[in-house]
Amino acid sequence: MRVKSKWHKTQVKTIEDIGGAMAFICWRITKNHLEDLINEGFVIEKEQVFDVIAEYLCFLIQSIDRLIFKTLNTKQRQELINKLAKQSAFYYQENKTDRIGEGNHWKAFINTYNQRSKDYSDYEFIGNEPDYHFLRYFAEKVKSAMTDVDEKWVVQQIIEIQAPKAFKKISASVDDLVSVDNIISKTEQIKLKEEKIPRSKRKSTRSDLKILP
Repeated sequence: MRVKSKWHKTQVKTIEDIGGAMAFICWRITKNHLEDLINEGFVIEKEQVFDVIAEYLCFLIQSIDRLIFKTLNTKQRQELINKLAKQSAFYYQENKTDRIGEGNHWKAFINTYNQRSKDYSDYEFIGNEPDYHFLRYFAEKVKSAMTDVDEKWVVQQIIEIQAPKAFKKISASVDDLVSVDNIISKTEQIKLKEEKIPRSKRKSTRSDLKILP
């Protein structure tokens, strides 16, 4: 699946376009960070993989929510985060079903996301970046999702290396994806398509052309 993480600024995009692209980028970042943790020597059991994935996705979505606060209006922001959370839940469902087995993984992720949204609201962004407590909360949740790990080591790894690295990546992607001339809703996009007159049906602007009898 190929998804662009950067568009031309003169383009018109829908909230659904942006949310879908961001969800894919969040999933890709999370996958890369799982590999980083494993390469650093952390042991993540099969079941625990998806608990860690859920924490990463929630951290990234909450970061996006803060980053778009001044760029999108309230309605656009709500629609974008809703689309992003649902699409992330879809990826979670699809991948966990393949790796672990059948189950209502979609609902499980949404429940976790809703709880994390409430918890992250207690923490702040300073200078357009998550503060220490925001990062610490994320690190503690990743630690709780893993067993038989050096607690101090994994928390330090997340706060000092993994979280800042993930945030830097998603921050750059957000800037690229919302920096377009116009962002419209799906309804507006459908309306514009319906109103668009096909070239073959357009009236000629040349006054010298006459239809022969």
